[in-house]
Amino acid sequence: MESKTIPLKHLILGTAGHIDHGKTSVIKMLTDYDCDTLKEEKLRGITINLGFTHLNISDEISLGIVDVPGHADFINTMVAGANGIDFVLMIIAADEGIMPQTREHLQIMQMLEIKKGIIVLTKTDLVDKELLELATEEVREFVEGTFLQDSAIIPVSTKTFSGKELLINEIKRISSTIEKKESGLNFRMFIDRIFQVKGWGTVVTGSVLSGKLNKHDEIVVHPQKISGKIRRLEHHGKETNEIVSGDRGSINLTGIDFEQLKRGNLISNQELLTTNLIDVQIKILETAPNLDLWSHGIFLLGTFKCQAKIHLMDKDSLISGETCIAQIHLEKENNLQIGDTFVLRNTSGELTIGGGKIIDAHPLHHRRRRVKIVEQLHKISNGNLIDLISSEVTKSKTGISSKYFSELFNTNDDKISKTITKIDQKKIKVFESGKDFLLIDIKIIERWKNRILRHLKTYHKRNPLDPGGRDFDEIFSLFPIKRNEINLQIVRKMLAELVDKKLLKIVDSSWTLFDHNVSLTDEDKKLINKFERILYNYHHQVPLMSEMIEKARKMNADEKKLKQILFYLVRKKFAYFIDGNYIHKKIVNQGRESLISYLKSNDDGITVSQYRDLIKGNRKICLLLLNRFDTEGLTKRIDDKRFLKQEVV
Repeated sequence: MESKTIPLKHLILGTAGHIDHGKTSVIKMLTDYDCDTLKEEKLRGITINLGFTHLNISDEISLGIVDVPGHADFINTMVAGANGIDFVLMIIAADEGIMPQTREHLQIMQMLEIKKGIIVLTKTDLVDKELLELATEEVREFVEGTFLQDSAIIPVSTKTFSGKELLINEIKRISSTIEKKESGLNFRMFIDRIFQVKGWGTVVTGSVLSGKLNKHDEIVVHPQKISGKIRRLEHHGKETNEIVSGDRGSINLTGIDFEQLKRGNLISNQELLTTNLIDVQIKILETAPNLDLWSHGIFLLGTFKCQAKIHLMDKDSLISGETCIAQIHLEKENNLQIGDTFVLRNTSGELTIGGGKIIDAHPLHHRRRRVKIVEQLHKISNGNLIDLISSEVTKSKTGISSKYFSELFNTNDDKISKTITKIDQKKIKVFESGKDFLLIDIKIIERWKNRILRHLKTYHKRNPLDPGGRDFDEIFSLFPIKRNEINLQIVRKMLAELVDKKLLKIVDSSWTLFDHNVSLTDEDKKLINKFERILYNYHHQVPLMSEMIEKARKMNADEKKLKQILFYLVRKKFAYFIDGNYIHKKIVNQGRESLISYLKSNDDGITVSQYRDLIKGNRKICLLLLNRFDTEGLTKRIDDKRFLKQEVV
């Protein structure tokens, strides 16, 4: 079968309105397809499940249609269908006018931030001209102040087909005015139907929220993060190579059992972050009861549904009709993203409370409503990308890569990079790393710099004879952060910056304060030479610290001075410091050479006692040396023997 060509613009049209006002009949009139496919729907004469079809209006526009139920018992299903639609047909029967679900559906459309629509007055064959005019006037008054206030009102009859051409022309006109959706980086589609087809297996359908999915891609189901493959993709009932943002899509899956999937799961083309805690901007309806500081409800986003606990952030209570910032604790996890719109219903699911938009999909847990937190939430509620990026950096205790923002905000790398170049670097420190950027709160980077400078000042004071300072690993360990590539790069760049500013300098692969210099006195030089000989004279016996302290005292040097001298010998590579013991470099090198020579002639390895006999040392120095050679990668230990590593041989 040939794959169809993907049109330039992909849109979804949805229906809304009270039960029995003719939503499904209008769609059938337009498309000659009956969206009520269930036996129960035929018997009861009402829509129960979502219905799907499409309308061919031009070669440039792909228009999918979602028909939703109007009965109060199926509001959750209606919300699921409204997910991702671009414009709506608000269906109102001319003989009945405004009814309860007419109001509720309009409120839900407002919450989901749908911007355009057409008002369709149905059953005009049942009313005279005067009643039709009254109905039109009532509708115009009803939609005043909403996104439908300037929409066309088109009278139709699904019996006589009067008004059909006017309606089709208005659908074409509105479709042409809607801008092509920004695709987004990641493919996201909430599952609204799951079924099995004999010979084909599991099929899922949904409205594509963002991105595109190619038939050769692998998919990941969230929140379970189960991977699978695609056998077949369909769009409007025809096989296709890909489905994109704005499409109604059907995916035939392999590698995933039917029982593993649930309505409300999200399909993506890669593993995405999941969350059960979100910051939101929320509005409750004028008809809804007030919300207390803590309230409960049902959270609906697309086909994802779960119990939710709502914590108001900038108000102690939310009065009907008002808006506020809140943090919502969800009973279940899923991939939710900034900008996603949702609906809230009461815990019994009988009443729509309100809805809103996610302003932070991965916030910190706001246990206290501090003024700074509330101010920051208000700032990011406008969805400005600079503010969103700055907020993410500010709440992080470590660095963040710009690639993380691309995934988090579901947008391309170029847009993120251009935005980062405009960030106020008095608040956010930005390091370039190839095509990537690394960002960190300026307060954190300044705190880290000060910690390094203080640490080195103390270190130099304690080790005045050490010409060097601290190596990278020692400096990195000053910070309570994960040893990942981003943090490693940030610390390296921070050190380079301190060197450029002449606050630090590099000495023997270590960092010291810029003005640190070692000036050895004649007495220092004398002690260094003496203890270098003392260490060597111990040969293959481990020097005891107590003995060396006693020797130092006889030379009028205290324990502190002795340790400075010994550390100087280690830094200058005259000695090794092994597990708290100082051993002369020549002794270690001799022990290494003897070991290599022996093992090259003895494939069966060497024990500690054999090594002791070989170098004529005590057991302690043998253990120290063998452990050192293991650490160096010279030898490997198997049971009680050491062997040369293959690459050494």
